[in-house]
Amino acid sequence: MAEKFQCYLYISPLYRVYKALNLDYQIFIKHINPVSVQESKLIVQPIIYEKHWVLLVGKLKEKVWKLYDSLPNPEHKHICHKVVSAI
Repeated sequence: MAEKFQCYLYISPLYRVYKALNLDYQIFIKHINPVSVQESKLIVQPIIYEKHWVLLVGKLKEKVWKLYDSLPNPEHKHICHKVVSAI
């Protein structure tokens, strides 16, 4: 049954907030290391932009990113490109 589930990495949206405020952001990413990245098939990254949030999901091996946005907006895509380039 376990093979039905995929390993994934979840990156808290608070990571970027804490980092921008120069607060201790390590608590949000300490579970991310080379081994956890190699074992994961997906990266799940919620992104909060102004009063709206989108979900960015990356398939690492395929190098494919998918944006889930309930209010499609070109500006949201632009923010996601920035996040992907930072990852």
